[in-house]
Amino acid sequence: MLHKMTNFMQLLRSTDKRRLGMWMLASALLVQAEICTAQSTTENLWTTLKPVIDSTYLIDIKQGSELSTKTSDLLAGSFETSQGEKVLFKSWYKTNWTDMRAVWMTEIHPNLGLIWGFSTGEKAEKYEITKSMTIGFAFNKPLDKYSYLSIKGTTIVGGNLKEKTCTADYGAIGGVQTVNCRLAATTLAPSDTLPFLFNDKPVNKNIFLISYTKLF
Repeated sequence: MLHKMTNFMQLLRSTDKRRLGMWMLASALLVQAEICTAQSTTENLWTTLKPVIDSTYLIDIKQGSELSTKTSDLLAGSFETSQGEKVLFKSWYKTNWTDMRAVWMTEIHPNLGLIWGFSTGEKAEKYEITKSMTIGFAFNKPLDKYSYLSIKGTTIVGGNLKEKTCTADYGAIGGVQTVNCRLAATTLAPSDTLPFLFNDKPVNKNIFLISYTKLF
């Protein structure tokens, strides 16, 4: 009886090992299949994107803009309060990063290109230049052997300069009021300084150009 029980246990353990072996084999095959699928997906994606990448060219990159310059020009400014305390603009308008723009063109036809790009924006305590996106097109059409027509249009979405206000205490006469920080010490009433807050769109926000070129 004991001998039969021992044989049964050995058979059971052998069956468990076979099941475990089959489970491990199935798992390995499944993982291999997933790896092959991922590799195939990556290869298909690269095959799709490669022609686009090969036909894309960087046409402009620049750090700084007219709006950046407008705010950086204020860094040297200051004013004195009625108590004789000097207030420096530098702490309000100093930024750790200057707005940077990059623009590419992707050729989608020998005569037509898609223009696209973006900017990083910049920020300080009292202003912000928002991030932006550039989109547009460039079309070039030969008219004959010696002349061609060019059309280009772009627009910038975002990239606006927005200045923030300050809160100033004008004492018993005026109390606490919202004011344009830069003009807080001028003779203007606080409310009259608010229209002078920066609220500007990017320079050359919308561009449309048509040109005709003839070679001699």
